[in-house]
Order: sequence, then structure tokens, then C-alpha cells
Amino acid sequence: MTAAGLLSKPKHARKYLRTLERFQPTPLADGREPESRVVFCGISWDDYLAFDKALGDNRPGPLFNYLNGELEIMTTSSEHERLKMRFTILMELYFDKADIEVAERGQATMRLAEQRVGAEPDVSWCLHNEKEFPDIALEIALTSGGVSKLDLYRHFAVPEVWFWRNGQVEVFALRADGHGYEPVGGGRSRLLPGLDIELLERCAVIQSRKESRRVFLAGLASGK
Repeated sequence: MTAAGLLSKPKHARKYLRTLERFQPTPLADGREPESRVVFCGISWDDYLAFDKALGDNRPGPLFNYLNGELEIMTTSSEHERLKMRFTILMELYFDKADIEVAERGQATMRLAEQRVGAEPDVSWCLHNEKEFPDIALEIALTSGGVSKLDLYRHFAVPEVWFWRNGQVEVFALRADGHGYEPVGGGRSRLLPGLDIELLERCAVIQSRKESRRVFLAGLASGK
């Protein structure tokens, strides 16, 4: 049976994913477990949709990204989920402090059938009001490889894409012509110029949820 045929059948799809989950990537330098990514090539749009349907709409994982006939399947880890929740909490504190209305989209699926692209970000936000696609998408990248996320989000014209890599937040802004992204330096976001990215980075790695919140709130209050 081909990969496409296997993935489109509910029973086989779930069994195959359970098999994938047994193969864990090498632990990070600090001993924590990274996420796992597998990419299938030559998968049609219809087979991608069938696989997604086979696993159900309300599943906690894995995450799917689809671009140019490539289907990336990502299973997360406890460290990946910890970071995702930590950024969600810290950004909620920032939005409240900055009095910015926000619609949290989480990892809601994004699709453009006419362009044959599908994405499931780790965390995403619409600023000021609800939109079809988010203003900011965050990817927790403890490992490398997989579908190019900048190529993927370009199709949705997401204004900013953030990556958490090697203990840092990398910010990329969509170019004015919409044909690609450019890195934003200076530890700032163009959409959120008042956000101290370095403070966000420091607090994201604090293991204690309570201490992370305390340090972040203190930094917001002092402007440091």
C-alpha cells in the first residue's frame, strides 16, 4: 500500500502514527525531549485532507503542515508543549498590560484550497480583531527540517512569523511586496514595538511557571 493510501484510512493512519511515536529523536543538549518531524513527499491535496479527517478534528496532535505535495507530521514533546503554553501565558500578560485586544487562535488549522497549502501553527494571534488568518504565528523549533514555514506562511500573508530556536525568538516580517520574509533585528517586533523580546526570552526558559510570570510582570512594570 502506498503512503497516501495508508494515511487516508482511519485505522491504518492511527496505527501508523502510534508507530511513529515510538521513534524519538535524540534528546537536546540539556536532556529535554524535542519534537519529532516526519515529511512525506508526493502526497496529493485530497490525500492530505483525507488523512486529517481520518484522525478527527479535535485531536490534540499531531500537527500537520502541507506545501507543494509535502506533508509534514509533527508530534510534540513535553518540552515543546511547555514552551508553547509558556509563550501563551506571557503574551497574554503583555497584551493585558499593553491594553491590546487580541483573538487567540492557538493552533487552529489554516487552509487555502486553491493554493493547496495547509498549516497548523504552534500558537497564533490576531491583533485587535478576529481575522481569517493570524497576524503573528509562533513556531517552537527544537529541531530543524520539515516543510519551510516561511514559504508556507507567505501563502497566507501572515505579517509576522516568530521562531523559538536555540533559546531565542527570531522575528520575520512579511516584505511589502508579499513575496517573502525578512528578519527583524534589534530584538523587536514591528507589530508589537513595545514588546521586549529579550525579556520574553528570559522568562520563557524559567522552569517555574510562577517565577516566570513574576519576572515578566516585573519587567513589564519597570520597562526592562
